[in-house]
Amino acid sequence: MINPLIAITRKHAILFAAYLVFYEFLVYIANDMIMPGMLTVVQDFHADESRIATSLTAYILGGASLQLLLGPISDRFGRRPVMLLGSALFSVVTLSLPWVHTMDQFLIGRFFEGMGLCYIHVVGYALLQEIFSDEDAIRVIAIMANVAILAPLLGPLAGSVFLQYATWRAIFYLIGGLSVLALWGLWHYMPESVGQIKNDGKMIKRINISLSSILGNYKILAQHPKFVLGTFAHAMLGIPCVVWIALSPVMLVSRAHMSMVMYGVWQIPVFGAIIVANILLSYLSRRCSILRLSFIGSMIVFFGLSLMCLFPYFYSVEPFGLMPGLVFYCLGYGMAATPLYRFILFSTQIGTGTTSALISTITMCSLAAGTELGNHLFAVDGNRSIANYVGWIAVIYFACACASLLIHKCQKSLGVDNL
Repeated sequence: MINPLIAITRKHAILFAAYLVFYEFLVYIANDMIMPGMLTVVQDFHADESRIATSLTAYILGGASLQLLLGPISDRFGRRPVMLLGSALFSVVTLSLPWVHTMDQFLIGRFFEGMGLCYIHVVGYALLQEIFSDEDAIRVIAIMANVAILAPLLGPLAGSVFLQYATWRAIFYLIGGLSVLALWGLWHYMPESVGQIKNDGKMIKRINISLSSILGNYKILAQHPKFVLGTFAHAMLGIPCVVWIALSPVMLVSRAHMSMVMYGVWQIPVFGAIIVANILLSYLSRRCSILRLSFIGSMIVFFGLSLMCLFPYFYSVEPFGLMPGLVFYCLGYGMAATPLYRFILFSTQIGTGTTSALISTITMCSLAAGTELGNHLFAVDGNRSIANYVGWIAVIYFACACASLLIHKCQKSLGVDNL
C-alpha cells in the first residue's frame, strides 16, 4: 500500500503523480514526436541534416538553463508555484513554435520549449521523493517512468503516422493543447511539501536563500566526492539513449533508407526494454536496497554498452549491429537510473531542491555535450564511431558509479554516512 508522508490523502497524491507524469510525457513527446518530422523541418528551412541533432541539443540545453536557480527558489518559496509557472511556460512556447520562419528561430524556440524539462525532476520529482518513503518513492516513480517512456516508444511511430495526414507544425498545436490540460490538473492536485510536517515528525524546512548561501551550498556539493562521482555517473548513464534519439532519424531513414513507419517500429525494442526494466524495478524495490538495485542495473548497462561496442566488429556496422547491445543497455538504464538518482539526492544534508538542481544541471549539460560529440563522430565515421563512443562511456560510467558506491560503504563503515 502506497501512503504519502504528509497530510494529504492517498487519492490526492496519486492524482498529482498522474498529472505530473502526463506533463512529463508531453515534454518528452514534444521532442520524440517531432524527430521523424525533422527531416522535413530542415528541408523547409533549407538547413543541413546536422541541425537535426542540434535541435535536440538546444532542447536539452533549455532543460539545463534554469535548474540551478529553480532548486533554491523551490526550497524557499515552495514546489507548487514554481511547477505551475514552468508548465505554463511550456504550454505558451509550444503553441508558439508553429509560427517560426527560419531554422535559427526554430532552434531558439526549441531551447525555450526545453525549459519545460527543468521543472520535472528539480521540482516535481523532488516533491515525490519528499512525500514518499524509499520503497514507495521507487515504486511510484517506476510506475510513472513506464508511462513517461511511452513518449520515446510511441512518439517516433505516432509522429511518422501523424505526418502522413498533417504537417510538422500541427504536432506542436496538439502537444501545446494537451499541455494546457496538464496545467489544469497540476493546479488542482499538486500539494505543497515545503513547510509540511511528515508522519515521522520531521519538517520539510523552508530554506532562506541568498546569493552567498546558494553558492555556499553548491560549493559543498561540488566538494562532496560521493555526490560528484554519483552525479557524473548519472549523467553518463543517459548519453547513449539520447544519442540514439538524436541520430536514429539520420541513421535509419536518411542512410539506411527505411520508411518513417519502420523507423518508428525500430524504437519499440529499445524503449520497450526500459518498460520491462521499470516493471522489474517495481518488483525488486520490495526486496533489494537502492544500492543493490543501482549495482545490478549498472552491471547490465556495462554489459549492454560493451556488446554495443564489440558486436559491430564481428557482425555488421549497420544499425542492426548496434541493436542487441542497445536493448541490453536500455534494460540496465531503466533499472539503474531511479535508485542511483535517489542515492545521490540524499547523499548530503543540503536541501532536496538545491541538490536536485545541481544533479539535473550536470546531467543535462553532459547530455547536450554528449549528443553534439556523438553527432560529430557520426558525421566522421558513421555507426562504427558510435560503437567506439559508447564503449568509452561504459568504462567511464562504471568507474564513477563503483567509486561512488565504494566511498559510501567506506563512510558507512566509519560511521560518517549521510544517508
